Amino acid sequence: MSSILHRKYLVAYNGYDSGLGNRVRVVLGAKSLAQLEHRELYFVWPTGKLFGPKFSDLWEFSGRTIPRAISRGLARVFPYVDETLDWLDDAKRRERVWQIRTGSPLNLPPAALPWQDEFRRLLPVDEIAQKVTSIFDRSLKDAPYVGVMIRAHSVSHSKTRETSPVDWFVRRMRQIRQAAPDVRFFVSCDVEEVQSSVMEAVGGCVAQFDKGGYNTVEGVRSAVADLYLLASSGYILGPHWSSFVHLAEYLSDGKVQMETAAQTVTGRVDYFSSGRVADPLRPFDRS
Repeated sequence: MSSILHRKYLVAYNGYDSGLGNRVRVVLGAKSLAQLEHRELYFVWPTGKLFGPKFSDLWEFSGRTIPRAISRGLARVFPYVDETLDWLDDAKRRERVWQIRTGSPLNLPPAALPWQDEFRRLLPVDEIAQKVTSIFDRSLKDAPYVGVMIRAHSVSHSKTRETSPVDWFVRRMRQIRQAAPDVRFFVSCDVEEVQSSVMEAVGGCVAQFDKGGYNTVEGVRSAVADLYLLASSGYILGPHWSSFVHLAEYLSDGKVQMETAAQTVTGRVDYFSSGRVADPLRPFDRS
């Protein structure tokens, strides 16, 4: 009983409308901080119409969740704090419960393990792992390729859709193809009809199909599979102002260069020097 009374906790709060990228970086950042500060981690991960899967539906993760209602009730005594960690002092360390509510990465102390390192340690569930390895072994493992991630769904951030229109991706893919006729593209798009039209316009593309409804369990599992295949590429064309595509960068441990419509690269695209991936579930491990 004495040990229970002396336990301290950290609660990471995700909003119901938070996307996968925001949720992952908040929970894993909180996990790193909890370990550094010797606290037990709990997290709020709302599911429903706006977002279907639990964390454990996507990766092997044993963290403990609590309902939003309980976190909000606790907030009357233990108010929410933010990602800056400016509130972290000796007095705060004496409190039994910390509740962090944010959609941004935590400003972790230098002694804490970066959340990106935690992310690379995660293992996707079998349903995702099988999709990744099947597509990679069948269509992508023979040569380096360029990954293309397009956000075209109506619920995607308006700034992303405005700054990264579909025609920009088609134009850049054709430019890359002109300089490297044999290049292969892996295309990931959140609207299947748009994905098909891009593949038809450019040719020489690989993609997943029948990915499931947007933000359903099946749909998000397909999106995570796309992340690993993007991360295993030699170069990424990605949308501006999207936290999701940066997950692919982190999976590759920064070994893959990314270009967006806001940072267009001139000259020949180098998709070879980042090295070859043998296991697409470990896109950071390259030869």
